[in-house]
Amino acid sequence: MTLPVPPGSTPDLDTPFTMPEPTRAADPMETPAPGELTAPQLPGLPTSSSATHPGQSCPSSIPGFPDVPGYELVEEIARGGMGIVYAARETTLAREVAIKTLLPALAGHHHFVEQFDREARITARLPHPGVPPVHALGMLPDGRPYLVMKLIRGRTLAAILTARSQRKSTESTSDLDLTTPDAPGLLLVFEQICQAVAFAHSQGIIHRDLKPQNIMVGPFGEVQVMDWGLAKETRNEEIGSFFVDNEPVPLNAITTTGLRTPHSASTQIGSAKGTPSYMPPEQARGEWDTVDARADVFALGGVLCTLLTGSPPYSGWNVQAVVARAMNGDLAETFARLDGCSAAEDLVKLAKWCLSPDPLARPMDARAVAGLVELYRLGQEERARELETVRAAAAGAEAAAWWSALRSTKQDEVGSTEAVTGGPWWVVLSAIVIGVIAGLIIGYR
Repeated sequence: MTLPVPPGSTPDLDTPFTMPEPTRAADPMETPAPGELTAPQLPGLPTSSSATHPGQSCPSSIPGFPDVPGYELVEEIARGGMGIVYAARETTLAREVAIKTLLPALAGHHHFVEQFDREARITARLPHPGVPPVHALGMLPDGRPYLVMKLIRGRTLAAILTARSQRKSTESTSDLDLTTPDAPGLLLVFEQICQAVAFAHSQGIIHRDLKPQNIMVGPFGEVQVMDWGLAKETRNEEIGSFFVDNEPVPLNAITTTGLRTPHSASTQIGSAKGTPSYMPPEQARGEWDTVDARADVFALGGVLCTLLTGSPPYSGWNVQAVVARAMNGDLAETFARLDGCSAAEDLVKLAKWCLSPDPLARPMDARAVAGLVELYRLGQEERARELETVRAAAAGAEAAAWWSALRSTKQDEVGSTEAVTGGPWWVVLSAIVIGVIAGLIIGYR
């Protein structure tokens, strides 16, 4: 179904639609992270059918949900072009988990099964607080693989940024301080993203699809980098029986699902694998021999650009236009937008450095980016401490001046310095003033 955007109107960025192609092909890469706010069901695709595991009985309490041995499925929390994510309860340990499986219509497609298997195995190789842990990998009787992983509570970074853009006041939110583009809360989130990706790079794995939609942020600021379906092992090590890279499919043979105008925020399959709005030129051109950790660095720069300006590096009214900009490294408008934003100059420089069209001109990997963000944050904290010291000194000087003026006034009232210093009120008032000054200094520190 195609949803036209009337000329001059503001498109709804949360409404997915497909481009007008002759035929529709399911996008195997577009699987939303657990907890995504919007999870529209795709038209024309059947729901899951119940399956019974041989020798075991763990019937689902909800009709239409698959039966996964050892787990009770509670609700469907996300659905995309490739799979479905359920919230479930593990009966043995009585804990909440997320179960991800393929759509029933894709059960017989060997290519999609391989892709699903590879995502699970790569994610399992990344034991890091910023990567959701994998608990189990199995196969349903109907041939669909399923993945059991940690249930992530929270919102995507994309949803948080959307909420920030829609808020008219500078009131703080329940989870993060989002009042300014370079707010400390968001900077800490970005630093945690960089740290998680840096760990993957240290293991020889690149994500290749970093974007706000694939970042989950919990209510206490915890960060999870999701959706490793396009991840690639750069050390050519065997990670499983299905570890094969996808053969590229011509872009003009693909129907895009989930395209959000005016930006292209959904994952594409084809020669340009990834998300065009955050894709470096070498990835957009399909030059896979040159795609390495610096491709993720470009995407990190794109995420930082979105935090600072509210928009991704590339935008356009259709996916072809966005891919064309990505292939050519057309960043003039992006850099102008960064230069015109109100964020700190150091963060703007970092975003532009990461977004260099030439891979050799970018920071080497995510660890380098994380280090630069940490240096900036520590510098900001040091400057904040220095400012507190200056304020405390100013408060002390102001209190001393106030006391001097009060003493002069009192001397004039009594008529002589001896009379003033001899009265008992002097001792009491001196103690009060000294206490006030000390309180001001301690309070500012």
